[in-house]
Amino acid sequence: MDEFNTFEKVKIIFESVNALGESNVFFVACKDKEKSNGMVSGMEYPYDGLLINDSEKGITMFYLKANALSGLITLAKPSKMTLDKEHYIFIPKENIKEIKIKKFALLNSKTKRIEINTLDGKSYKLYANIEEKDFPYQKENFNKFIKKYEK
Repeated sequence: MDEFNTFEKVKIIFESVNALGESNVFFVACKDKEKSNGMVSGMEYPYDGLLINDSEKGITMFYLKANALSGLITLAKPSKMTLDKEHYIFIPKENIKEIKIKKFALLNSKTKRIEINTLDGKSYKLYANIEEKDFPYQKENFNKFIKKYEK
């Protein structure tokens, strides 16, 4: 978590793969295992969470890995995950079919469900907390992302 707990550190991570744009929206999200398709999802989407940058270039997502027991009883927490700098996904703007943002649960306004669908048939199903106490950039940036895509 210490690798991506400040805006400055996150900026350096995305800069290392030329994934910074003029406007950058950094936030963390977890894989929505409730909405994923079992073993197939585990092989095709081998991460527990993602460190995300939404810019005018597209969406870049670095893999976050949880320890073996994280998320079994309660929702996984990005603060308990480690960054995998070797594995990331880049979705160019022109390959994004749609981005949906919805309430995670009826009585939960602090967490949002995110679905990123691409023109090549991939679907990334995630959830993110509006506020993450260990990531000071989360609230401002995730609210920008919500405002941009929520309908």
